[in-house]
Amino acid sequence: MHSFTEISPIFPFSSVVLHDTPPTPGIFDDILSGANEMGSFEYGYCVTSKDATVENPYFLFFFQRKPYAAGRILEKEGLEEISIRDFFIFIATNPNCRLHFLKTDPILLKSILVLLQRSPETGGSSEFLKIEDLVVKMMRGRKDSLIALIQEGVYNMVFAREGRAVKAYFSDQYVQSSGGIDWHDLFKRIEASTSHGGTVRIQIYENLSTNPGNEYLEGEAEYPGGVFGYYTKAMAELIVRDKTRTLKRISVTHYPFTIGRGDEADLSLNDPGISRMHASFEEKDGKLIVKDLDSLNGIFVNDNLTKEFTLQDGDKVTLGSHHLHVVLARSPAEDVNLLSPGSLDETMAMDRHARIKVACPECGAVGSLTFTTLMAKKKIRIRCPKCTHRFIPAGMQQST
Repeated sequence: MHSFTEISPIFPFSSVVLHDTPPTPGIFDDILSGANEMGSFEYGYCVTSKDATVENPYFLFFFQRKPYAAGRILEKEGLEEISIRDFFIFIATNPNCRLHFLKTDPILLKSILVLLQRSPETGGSSEFLKIEDLVVKMMRGRKDSLIALIQEGVYNMVFAREGRAVKAYFSDQYVQSSGGIDWHDLFKRIEASTSHGGTVRIQIYENLSTNPGNEYLEGEAEYPGGVFGYYTKAMAELIVRDKTRTLKRISVTHYPFTIGRGDEADLSLNDPGISRMHASFEEKDGKLIVKDLDSLNGIFVNDNLTKEFTLQDGDKVTLGSHHLHVVLARSPAEDVNLLSPGSLDETMAMDRHARIKVACPECGAVGSLTFTTLMAKKKIRIRCPKCTHRFIPAGMQQST
């Protein structure tokens, strides 16, 4: 196994399970099912390499083998939380990026999540704050706390239970003691792990609660198209109109997506003809459906009263005096990369069927795609890696 410092010293010490690999969909399916070499990957995270094309690395946390939360590492601002879907869309639209999968223990995983999702109670530079004074105050409070020391983008963390430091994570070592780590010894380790001359930012967190992302996978259900396909599937948009004008255009970010007059609805419409919880958009067998939630005035699709309807692009759903025009957006995963003949093993599709040569009409670069991809029912666009021109293969002008 590699040490984490051989890859990218961002988070504290962890063991590398898979290093410098393309973002193939099967990896994520193996984690969820506990299969193959990823079978032991119960708690951990994956992170993209920082290179010329990926300035701010993206990362994804796994909790009990399921995608739990995601974020980006910003050079100056620190960590930024993003949706799990945004992580998968990023790697779907950047198939040449590389991923590193690191296994860790749940306490460290939770600690990093605290940094991502909470605001520190105390923070500042070591030039202005003495960590010893802060630690004494924390010990008097007998609280569970997290101390983060950040220098040049490297995170070192100390987890304290009831005022006693029980676990400490540094980029090159891990220290634990159920009875408590001696603070003087800990300060020596902290000093040794930070380079002299650089500013060290100190953040102390007392609120250690964390939450899964909105798209956290519940249960053990099968996901059509696999985990990767589940998160990169096309999500609907709704153009909201009243009798005279267009009011707004919104994205459906999750299912079920509810519409009603009440504030608890995902889309709240001030209309006396709409019930507090009137209807919901849901996914069933990969299809978008709209359901009446026992509303008083019912729902109409294309001016026909219905209780449940499978929607197509352009359908009109009427609730009260409002019309919702459905736009079925293209999935980012449907933008297929044109690969050079020498890099076919890095395709995201990983299909073993026969491959057909395709030439970019703009620059002439030649790559290949599977026959089944080219003959898919949905229209595909190909992105040339040489000139980035996007095109539909000649003779393959499929209808959507």
